[in-house]
Amino acid sequence: MPARDQAELVLVHSPLTGDVTWGPVADVLRARGRAVSVPSLTQALGGRGPYYPKLLATAAEQTGPPRPHVRPVASLAPVIPVVPAAPVVLVGHSGAGPLLPALRERLAAGRRPVAGTVYADAQWPHPGQSWLQVVPEDLRAQVVALARDGQLPPWDQWFSEEVLAEELPDPEVRAWFRAGVPRLPLAYLEERAPGADVDPDHSRSAYLRLSPTYEETAMRAEAIGHRVLRRTSHHLGLVTDPEGTADAIEKLAHGFAARRNG
Repeated sequence: MPARDQAELVLVHSPLTGDVTWGPVADVLRARGRAVSVPSLTQALGGRGPYYPKLLATAAEQTGPPRPHVRPVASLAPVIPVVPAAPVVLVGHSGAGPLLPALRERLAAGRRPVAGTVYADAQWPHPGQSWLQVVPEDLRAQVVALARDGQLPPWDQWFSEEVLAEELPDPEVRAWFRAGVPRLPLAYLEERAPGADVDPDHSRSAYLRLSPTYEETAMRAEAIGHRVLRRTSHHLGLVTDPEGTADAIEKLAHGFAARRNG
């Protein structure tokens, strides 16, 4: 059973990939007794936009329910104390990064305290700007050119087979991963992210760098006071090394708990 003082871990996948990305890590953490939620965001990208509100609503709905508040009853003696809602730690991978600040605010407004936020090889939040506005110009041009009738091919088809095979060398694992990657509307990448900012208390946010590609983002987070944990892995290391990724997440979550209880 999970310890009473442990936060629930909410593993948020990038909208560009499927929730299967977090599956192996979630299995490891649950085997260790952690409470884990893995919201599936894919359905939120169907139909017309705006997409960010649908993604946030879906993530919040699929996060485990808070502990019920027990209200004091005047006729009872002694008075039954109010049980506080269990805190959560948000962990977002890759393109989930821009969702996390607004998701933190939404959960907190629903009386679900967020003990901390972990950006795992994630894009740094860009409130008020779209994905296409913040990525390098060559990537922007490449992605726009891939669109057909407003739809993009699955993310794993944005680059050569060799690139994906380098990160997921096992053909069976690669096929399993690809089966969960959705098609995306180009309009999602054109949509401005919510105006929510990263938690102003830098001690409640951390960056887990998995690949050298995200070193610049990790350095940016570090420069403004966020904790950074670096692993020698790759962008999809959460699929190929779930134990090591789970260790890193638990280490960062323990840091949030220590601060909360200190």
